[in-house]
Amino acid sequence: MLAASAAGYAFAVRINQEKSSGTASNPAVAGPPSQLAIQRWFNRTYSSKGLTYLRPAEFYAIFMEYLDVCPGQRLLDIGCGPGLLLGQARQRGAQAWGIDMSATAVALVDEQAPGAVGSVCNAEALCFPDGFFDCITCIGTFEHFLDGDRALDEMRRVLKPDGRICAMVPNSRTLKWQIEGELLSVHDVDSHERAATLEEWREGFVRNRFTIDHIHRDEWPGYCRRRFFGGAKKGFVASGSWHLLPLRFANQFVFLLRP
Repeated sequence: MLAASAAGYAFAVRINQEKSSGTASNPAVAGPPSQLAIQRWFNRTYSSKGLTYLRPAEFYAIFMEYLDVCPGQRLLDIGCGPGLLLGQARQRGAQAWGIDMSATAVALVDEQAPGAVGSVCNAEALCFPDGFFDCITCIGTFEHFLDGDRALDEMRRVLKPDGRICAMVPNSRTLKWQIEGELLSVHDVDSHERAATLEEWREGFVRNRFTIDHIHRDEWPGYCRRRFFGGAKKGFVASGSWHLLPLRFANQFVFLLRP
């Protein structure tokens, strides 16, 4: 297993000023768990919750739209879970590979994404040759990495020079995160789930020499509202809809990156 560097851990951890008391319960102070602990956490989660842990398969089509995935392209989904996004890539005619630390999740890829290839692999040491992929997706995964800088280096290595990355990461500024993380301790230490502000995520990607093409807000809240009120048909996910709050207050950010 790969150890986390101080710089990589700092990139994945939400940057806060330590409070004068109560720091013992702060996972950022306690330090990162091991890769094995994270792997076990995801195995337990997928064993107990299955597909209910994730968004509906149809929702992942929006990430294919952002990347304009075309037939024949090679796509890698990092943190693929049971393969719901891979299934959307296959529907578009792409060649799809996925990696995940959870063998429990990867075992479901054949069923959820026929024709895709799932492997148990560490994002900080990708099991693919240089310049192999046209597109990489990393949806709800980056915040779990022990060494975000090393993972980005690996993405750059396996991506074609003109390839693109779509990464969705959580916003530490939202009330939801504050309540879940600070008050309810929902974000299990063993899963190493962290968040950062829009500015912190942007600085981290730029520091790692990536060009940011665009930053979308996560469309999940709007999608849920439309489905609840009957305004969204099955299989439909709207992008670019009107929003009241500025981007920096979005639930999560979707970065489109180029090496």
